[in-house]
Amino acid sequence: MEAKVNYIKTRLVQQVLTSHECFRGMEVVRSDLHTPKHLDGFMSAIHQLTLTLRHSASGETSTVPLLVKVMKGDELFRKQNLAHVLFPNEINIYANVLPQFDAFLAEAGSELRATRWCPRVYLSTMGQFREYSELFETFLVMENVTPRGFRTGPRLDLDEAHLTLMVEIIARYHACSYALRIKDPPALDRLVGRIVPLNFLQDGKVFFESYDVVFRLAAERLFAYVDAVPAELDSERFRQHVHTLRTKYGPNQSELMQKFLHRDPTYSVILHGDYNRNNVLFRYDDGQRPVEVLMIDFQENRYGSPALDLSFLMYMNMTPELRERFWEELLRRYHRQLMGTLCAVLHCEESDPRLEPYREASFRAHFARFALYGAMVALNFIPSMMSSEEEVIEVSGYFEQDIHCEGFRRCALAMGGDVVNRRITAVMRHASKMGYMDVM
Repeated sequence: MEAKVNYIKTRLVQQVLTSHECFRGMEVVRSDLHTPKHLDGFMSAIHQLTLTLRHSASGETSTVPLLVKVMKGDELFRKQNLAHVLFPNEINIYANVLPQFDAFLAEAGSELRATRWCPRVYLSTMGQFREYSELFETFLVMENVTPRGFRTGPRLDLDEAHLTLMVEIIARYHACSYALRIKDPPALDRLVGRIVPLNFLQDGKVFFESYDVVFRLAAERLFAYVDAVPAELDSERFRQHVHTLRTKYGPNQSELMQKFLHRDPTYSVILHGDYNRNNVLFRYDDGQRPVEVLMIDFQENRYGSPALDLSFLMYMNMTPELRERFWEELLRRYHRQLMGTLCAVLHCEESDPRLEPYREASFRAHFARFALYGAMVALNFIPSMMSSEEEVIEVSGYFEQDIHCEGFRRCALAMGGDVVNRRITAVMRHASKMGYMDVM
């Protein structure tokens, strides 16, 4: 471990300093590395790296707060969880996608910059670094935006202000793919070609092993609960939808999830892929109202329907009560921002025939075909987000130890109790009522 720490504090720091003009003439006075427990994730470790730099000419010193994201686990753990796909895909977003979007926006005469929708990145690289380890590694070094007032939002559920900020920034991000497709299709194709496909099934076999397990257990939990409390199936429509989910897919939920990864020549975009409240940072005004948001954690990015990002955000972060009164309005706010961004970048009006496929009626029809994806992913993640810290620590330990073990299964089926059971059932009931489950 000491060798890895020294590598980050010396070799990695030198790469950062030599890669950016803003550090020209600067020398390292001090390099402090700290690994906060609250930043520890399932698959990655995030270190806080604080650099004290001195300008060689003026002698002035400055402090640069950074975060360093690296992979966790041994080779088997990384293989089971597709680290060789997830982490290179994230590096690709920062090294290629966002800079290409920036160049395109600048050439189009737009003041928008995609890199401003995320913390500033100083280094994104991957390969074998034998002074660090014998395994394939990725390094992501970015600004620690905590000193600028950014922090995580509420752990449970978001209000209208938080949700609006999140849908507006993801709409601008999605709009970049559409604008690039309209103006320079080969450029979009080149970016898409760099994304390693993150499938649930490949060649008829399970590709994403850990997700295959968690989706199977999430569905098993839903079925067990409605069997125990049949009154939850409060309409014939919902009853039939749950029956279809059980009999058609049963323990093979990956088969259903793979269908949502269909690439559409009109609507597919470069996705964030895991667009949830724990993967953004908010800045608040003095009244504690959120006024700005930054996206982080692009590990699960794909090329696919924008509904994958949007439906997951909405099902994960809205209470049943808020869904009833704000669902349609939130979709409208996303669409207004999408169209407004396209018009600003392409210097056109909404009546422009190039935007015909993206008008609201067409967008909503497309969204309805893919929105069940977000509900299905929420079935898996809601239990962790609604459970106690002790339960989350326990299930995380089993996850890292062996996702096939009985302890992980027990936690997945029980954590959070009936409060969670009612919440995940409400998610599926809404998806049924909206017609999103008809696609099965």
